Amino acid sequence: MGQQRGGTPVTGGRTAARRARLAGTAIGVAAIGVATRGARLAGTAIGVAAIGALAGCGGSAGSASGSSTPAAQATASTARAAAAATASGAGAATTSAAAFTPIVEPFDPGHPATSKPAPAPCGGQSSSLAIEQCYEARTENADAAIDAVQLARYQSGSQAQRAAIAAGDSAWLSARQPVCAKAFHSGGTIDGIGTAGCLLSESTARLDALKGIAPPEAVLKSTDNTDPSALSWYTTPEGSRIAMTDTQGDSTGGVIIAWVVIGGADGFLVNPAQFSYVDGSFTDQGKVQAPNPAGHRVSPGAEYQFDIDYSHVSADPHAGQDTGGWVYAPGTPVAVWR
Repeated sequence: MGQQRGGTPVTGGRTAARRARLAGTAIGVAAIGVATRGARLAGTAIGVAAIGALAGCGGSAGSASGSSTPAAQATASTARAAAAATASGAGAATTSAAAFTPIVEPFDPGHPATSKPAPAPCGGQSSSLAIEQCYEARTENADAAIDAVQLARYQSGSQAQRAAIAAGDSAWLSARQPVCAKAFHSGGTIDGIGTAGCLLSESTARLDALKGIAPPEAVLKSTDNTDPSALSWYTTPEGSRIAMTDTQGDSTGGVIIAWVVIGGADGFLVNPAQFSYVDGSFTDQGKVQAPNPAGHRVSPGAEYQFDIDYSHVSADPHAGQDTGGWVYAPGTPVAVWR
């Protein structure tokens, strides 16, 4: 036996060691070859699995795509881009939908209009404050219903339609308070009740228009009192307001009526032919007094008055039966003052 160093034979052991190293090298080469083929097969399997996963859920291939083929990598890249585009589109849609602006009441600020209990009728309440609060609660209920209708249209509309809805809502709401303030400005406490009732009329008319509801003909009280608080107002679907005053008689036994208009959000185009006296089959279109108001556009929030002399009203065969009235008819009659 040769001398040992650290327990390993020196003589004769060198040959054995060389043989062992050669054998190990051969085994290593074979193992590497097998491992390489296995890795290729595993990489292919992983790539296929990644492609399937991406196609199924649009997720990222992660580290598995690194060992896949170029085609798999391209597929993974496309899937990631599609997923990003989908997420971006969803985010844009959410942002766009969130751009809808609900009505916030000037008398109940800090939150969108909400439905709440409200007594009816408001005129029977015990105090002026209670009457105002009743009108305000009913106005807020109407406005909450307006928001529900408009939001549904907004969410299903095109970008152009959404812009039109937003602009129309904003213009109407901006004009509502000034229109009502113009109609009731006597300076007395009655203005608060009149304004509150006006807001309700404005919102009710708009809600009916948005829902396509044609309300029955409004029956209002005629007056010869020029006090603004004494006028009975009709509210158009667009938010303009119309009233009348019996100013004086004429030499023929007829009547001169002063028609008063406050322009809504879109203004109001005056057509004297829409204002007449009607009693059954009898009609008096009247004679427009100078200056001729035909074609005049009343600006939003502005008040305009024009006179018509109904000189043939004395020929009404039903005179004295209180069945006739002063009619506003932009097509079919929508309001009559008696």
